[in-house]
Amino acid sequence: MTNPPKPTGCTAVNEHIAKPIPSILWHYTTFAGLQGIITSKTIWATEYRFLNDREEFQHARSMALSVVEEEPEFTGEGFPARDMIGKAVSIAFNTGSLHEQRLRIMVACFSEKGDQLSQWGRYGSDGTGVSIGLDLRQMRPPSDIGTAVTFAPCLYKNADKRSILKAVVAQYRSKLQGCWDSFVKVARRDQIEAGRRDPELVWELIGKHSKEQRQVIAEGHAELQFNLLRIAPLLKHEGFSEEQEWRLVLPIEAIKLPTRRPFHFRAASNTLVPYIAYPLNMENQEGPIACNSVIVGPGGHESAEVAVNIFLQIQQIPTQAQRSAIPFRPPSR
Repeated sequence: MTNPPKPTGCTAVNEHIAKPIPSILWHYTTFAGLQGIITSKTIWATEYRFLNDREEFQHARSMALSVVEEEPEFTGEGFPARDMIGKAVSIAFNTGSLHEQRLRIMVACFSEKGDQLSQWGRYGSDGTGVSIGLDLRQMRPPSDIGTAVTFAPCLYKNADKRSILKAVVAQYRSKLQGCWDSFVKVARRDQIEAGRRDPELVWELIGKHSKEQRQVIAEGHAELQFNLLRIAPLLKHEGFSEEQEWRLVLPIEAIKLPTRRPFHFRAASNTLVPYIAYPLNMENQEGPIACNSVIVGPGGHESAEVAVNIFLQIQQIPTQAQRSAIPFRPPSR
């Protein structure tokens, strides 16, 4: 029995998730986070429902469904485009591979900006933490292995998000409509040859190819969900655009837990937050992680750079910490 072909994916999605990774990306964290990342050589990828954006993933779902509503009701030889695509997208998010009961989406977040006031407040311990500059160009998995793991920039502008979702929808429509149209044309030809004008004959003859149709629909669904799985976690609300975020997205099938990289939990003020520790070095790579810079937050201890530089030297990280250029005074505690 041959294995099913690996999905090739939508061209627009493929091009976006293959964008060149900057030579330095920043991760805002606490001093404890800095210590943990450097010594463990891992980054914590958090379950998406515990990230700061309250609309995480629901934003992508609602936008995808709105794109479907713009589809024509019928295309080609009477293919019910809007209905078929709408059902497929709903299945993907509601019961398919993107549903939270079937999948855990683990996300590690980075930014193109290493010294930004809003991010110090959200992620850098109210300005008393650090921003770590990392070279992550080896992080992305090879494009030819058909994985849903991605490392790519987030999309914020509604026009950009809609454009890429339309491309995903168009690929699905094209695959199913092509199959539908070919069967309808054959059915009509057979109808003429049979000398019948009965409209029901078309559906009768199409029904004879139900097995082939089911196979095409199954392949189309798999490809649609593959595309949505890779792009949906990268669609963020426009209000977060200044962060210029890059995301490492690790989809893990819930039904196959525990995973190769087991779940851990950290305590927050009102919950336990699940995460996995993802390696920053390649397999069998020796030596420290590729840390290019460390910025100490504007509210850090006056001698924080001294302590961080001693720590970096001991850990054989060849860089010097510097203080944030932002004249910000954190709130009194």
